[in-house]
Amino acid sequence: MVKTEAITLIKEDVLALGRMVDRTIGEVTGLLKKDEGANLTLIEQQEEEINKSCHDIEERCMEVLLERPVLSAQEIRLLFGSCVIAAKFERMADHANRVAKLATWACESAIDIPPELSEMAGVVKRMVEDVLLSFLTDAADRAQEMLQRDSQVDYLHDLLSKRLLSELGDQDQEEAQMRTQFLFGARFIERMGDACCSIAKRIYFIVTGERLKSE
Repeated sequence: MVKTEAITLIKEDVLALGRMVDRTIGEVTGLLKKDEGANLTLIEQQEEEINKSCHDIEERCMEVLLERPVLSAQEIRLLFGSCVIAAKFERMADHANRVAKLATWACESAIDIPPELSEMAGVVKRMVEDVLLSFLTDAADRAQEMLQRDSQVDYLHDLLSKRLLSELGDQDQEEAQMRTQFLFGARFIERMGDACCSIAKRIYFIVTGERLKSE
């Protein structure tokens, strides 16, 4: 296979992987909103596909590098960057699966889910959509804007954490356990936002050859 075609296919595979993660986060957001149409089974099925896709991308990148063709600096950055981005997407799917199980447990137990969780998940979903567009179009400026979006996720995480922690002493054991689970859920979503920022920085490096630092 011609070198350019192989690299293009790898990029398409990364985009397909990102779209699966985007769908997963959409389902998680629905579960957190107690949307009857949201499906935990779909999330679990996609997690297996995501894991396989991540592994396949890494293998294809290695194959291109081992063929030892003449590669430009940007092509080398794209190959290494694709492995990193795929791994970040795979980690996001892991976090999303954990949040989905938490949301399902809360729904089955008729427990109110803090609205900040679904709001955080919605912001992360938009971040995933933005990094996919940035990766598709080599838009370094859009990747840079992503770092500012993450502050909204951090704010909601801190706001919810402080509220839940302040209520722990006034609750019985069962309710305290529930709030602790929501704290874990908030942390998982916050890490998903961090992963999006990491992907954005990697895209910026692929396109420009320069490192993007958080302000």
